[in-house]
Amino acid sequence: MENLKVYIQTFGCKVNFYESAAMLKLFSQNGFDTAGSMEEADVVVINCCTVTGNADRKDRSYFARVRRENPDAVTVLTGCWPQAYPEAAGKLGADIVTGNGNRSAVPALVLDFLKERTPAVCVNDLSAAGFEPLEADELLEHNRAFLKIEDGCEKYCTYCAIPKARGKVRSMPLDEIERQCEAFAQKGYHEIVLAGINLAAYGTDSGHDLGDAVLAAARPEGVVRVRLSSLECDIMTDEMISKFLSCSKFCPQFHLSLQSGCDRTLHRMNRHYTAAQYREVCEILRERFPKATITTDIICGFPGETEEDFLESLEFAKSIRFLRAHVFPYSKRSGTMAAAMDYQITRAEKQRRASMMQKELSAVSLSVMESFMGEKVRVILEQQLPDGTYSGYTDEYLPAIVTAEGADRNDIVTGTVSAVKNGSVILTSGT
Repeated sequence: MENLKVYIQTFGCKVNFYESAAMLKLFSQNGFDTAGSMEEADVVVINCCTVTGNADRKDRSYFARVRRENPDAVTVLTGCWPQAYPEAAGKLGADIVTGNGNRSAVPALVLDFLKERTPAVCVNDLSAAGFEPLEADELLEHNRAFLKIEDGCEKYCTYCAIPKARGKVRSMPLDEIERQCEAFAQKGYHEIVLAGINLAAYGTDSGHDLGDAVLAAARPEGVVRVRLSSLECDIMTDEMISKFLSCSKFCPQFHLSLQSGCDRTLHRMNRHYTAAQYREVCEILRERFPKATITTDIICGFPGETEEDFLESLEFAKSIRFLRAHVFPYSKRSGTMAAAMDYQITRAEKQRRASMMQKELSAVSLSVMESFMGEKVRVILEQQLPDGTYSGYTDEYLPAIVTAEGADRNDIVTGTVSAVKNGSVILTSGT
């Protein structure tokens, strides 16, 4: 009998993609093969997101597609949506419903189901959970290796269901970070991206901080770059920043979640900083890292956001000069405080504000990239384009196009920014 084939569909953040890669490894260890598509799989795992209402709809829509196009497959719902809303997830009729507390048990749950054909709903309480050790060998199509080193969030923003889906802060031990980064380096990954649900809170449960994690990740000789995923500005400390600065492999790109540049809106969101405090952190980072770039997330149309509030947020965001901004219309999440607030904004108005914000900040992004004209930068080559040039990203997370004769994917080249074209910097003299 041939091995059963498993296919994992992942929605959401870098943490979810890392956990999916880890689950694939666990399935392989339990005798499963990886299917090339959902249609040819014997087992389909849907690793769900719940950051927005649209994310929930994608989870449900994909499940319906699996039932329609591959009705004989064993279906598994896991991740943030079933963890936060187990009753709603359970009603879909999946064979197995589980959450974020027992990823390592998913292959065993599937094997048990295959024996008994009894559906199972097993969503663990995360209140007493520790950091679940997971390990991914291959990270699908990524050139860079994502390593989840933190789980959980205790910020309780009024719009967010993630604390419900992820529980309290839990951190990977420093020696385990170094060990897994060494394993990635041996597989040829030059760049490590440290990821977490509230990454800046790393170590608050163990007496360390994110700077310690960066230094641990950078120790293996084969690691060339260490990058961070999303950060909360109010948890950044001088000591942490000094540790970043002491690491020669650290990438000076900071994804600082803003959400709004208006203090009135930030207060309703229960964000733990003001616009002025956010600006101060950005100024400190740019003073310490002269070539630093800053990316962000922004929500438009939060309940009670007036036109004046929105325009204030827009002007503030433009003044920070983000390299990139992910702009979202506010999405109502069941069970959150914001969902019950007065003065909900219409969908059309939320979309209008988000479109306006994105358009204005795209122009700022172009200006930021143009400010690198004449600068020497380093790129890890990711993909060869039809014209023979390569695309990749600089340390500062600038998308780059470079001519590199005799080079190959995953090589490291340097060059000088000579132009900005179609959203990328163009490098000359790549070596």
